[in-house]
Amino acid sequence: MSFWTPIASVATKEWFSVKATRAMCVGPEDVEFVMGGVAQAIAIDAAELATGKPLLWSTIQFNAAARNHQVIGAEVIPQSGGRSLTQVRVEVTADKNPVQSMFAALGTRPGSTMQFIKMPKVDGPENCPKKDDPLIQSTGNLIYEFDRRTALEDAEAGLEYMWIRPVKHMPITAGLLALTSDFMLGAHEDTRGGMSLDNTLRVFSVEPTDWILSVTQMSGFRAGVAMGVTHQFTQDGQLLSTSSQTGLLPRR
Repeated sequence: MSFWTPIASVATKEWFSVKATRAMCVGPEDVEFVMGGVAQAIAIDAAELATGKPLLWSTIQFNAAARNHQVIGAEVIPQSGGRSLTQVRVEVTADKNPVQSMFAALGTRPGSTMQFIKMPKVDGPENCPKKDDPLIQSTGNLIYEFDRRTALEDAEAGLEYMWIRPVKHMPITAGLLALTSDFMLGAHEDTRGGMSLDNTLRVFSVEPTDWILSVTQMSGFRAGVAMGVTHQFTQDGQLLSTSSQTGLLPRR
């Protein structure tokens, strides 16, 4: 997923910018904002472009939200690294005002691949009901850019299995996985309408797949805060990513 056009670069920094559209936003039309997962996807894409390396890990703080029509900018600042790995900081702005900060590690190193966590057995997406979120969707916004199907929802166990794919075909990238992992607060009836504070993403692979299965386990709710973990898989069970998130529960 590439939202980006590089606008300038020097030896130690890179700048990127893109103008926000409704297809990046969620929420009611009068207060719609750029979804945090979109901001993380943008920051990841910028980091990969700046370093020429694939993402391994990133963590982002959602300090504030960009709004529709604002110019989102990203400054990629190297922190450390060598031949195989690079660590960077990405400062995200909206009309030049700071909104998010992301740290990331990028690169590869030769070695064998072993997957220990297994995808649960679920019905295929074609046999699962469509999922709607009236609190965050409106015609033409980001939610309408995705087809989502509920394979399992168990509120008592804090568990949801959700199939998700872009309506318009996109390759599997770290940015896309960041975006789809940010649907975590939609995984439980008591978290919908809440506000994400952060997201930490670890990319295991970017294997091609039509549908992504997001397996979310809420860790718990405490003092108005929700915490949870999501694993994402290809349709044939290959692990794509693992992520964890903190979010404020909505006021009832």
